[in-house]
Amino acid sequence: MSQQRSGHKLLKGANLAMVIFLVLFLVVAYLAWGLEAEFPLMVIAVLHFLQILLAGLFKLSYVVRLIAQHHLGQPLR
Repeated sequence: MSQQRSGHKLLKGANLAMVIFLVLFLVVAYLAWGLEAEFPLMVIAVLHFLQILLAGLFKLSYVVRLIAQHHLGQPLR
């Protein structure tokens, strides 16, 4: 029972993390590509680095989601 509950908590946390990292990625992408003329070059470079980092964190959240689904016996999608 405890493992079932922890699996649900892990799944919920992974789903929330995926949403957060996606929203942050979209904000950073808009700043880096839509408003690039408003920022100095160093800020643009940091924004581009953040795009890579946030994409990696999103993918890591997806892997955690798959692990939680596996523990819960759900089909992996």
